[in-house]
Amino acid sequence: MTRMRVSGLRFIGAVLLALSLLPAAARADSQRSGDFIVYYSAISSTLITPAVARVNGLERGKDTGLINIAVKRGRDPASAVPVPATITGSVRNLSGQSTALHFRAVSEPGAVYYLAEYPVSGIDTLRFDLRVHPVGGSAIAVVFSRDFNTD
Repeated sequence: MTRMRVSGLRFIGAVLLALSLLPAAARADSQRSGDFIVYYSAISSTLITPAVARVNGLERGKDTGLINIAVKRGRDPASAVPVPATITGSVRNLSGQSTALHFRAVSEPGAVYYLAEYPVSGIDTLRFDLRVHPVGGSAIAVVFSRDFNTD
């Protein structure tokens, strides 16, 4: 197994572990549109290990959040296959301050996911407005909110 594949699998494992420890409101969610399923999660970057952050070039800190998006095609989630997508969007806090999200793709055999970092400070609710355009499909609007507490 190559180092990149191992590091990617470690990253996915670390994110899944972190998500399993979070309250239900902060876990990964999904949204279906036709044959496509968009999976999304937004977490504090402190939930990933320093090693995973280093290998994947991510900033880790209480003032940095991490959004993870994956897109699959198929009617049955168990057999759906990953598909590449173009993802754009922004995150806005309760004060109305907006930050553009810059996603980067991480591809490995059997998985394609997209990561973006964003600022988090104090106690806040962040609203994510995304446009996910899977290859072979129409654009999908994904809008959700997450509560954060960095204090």
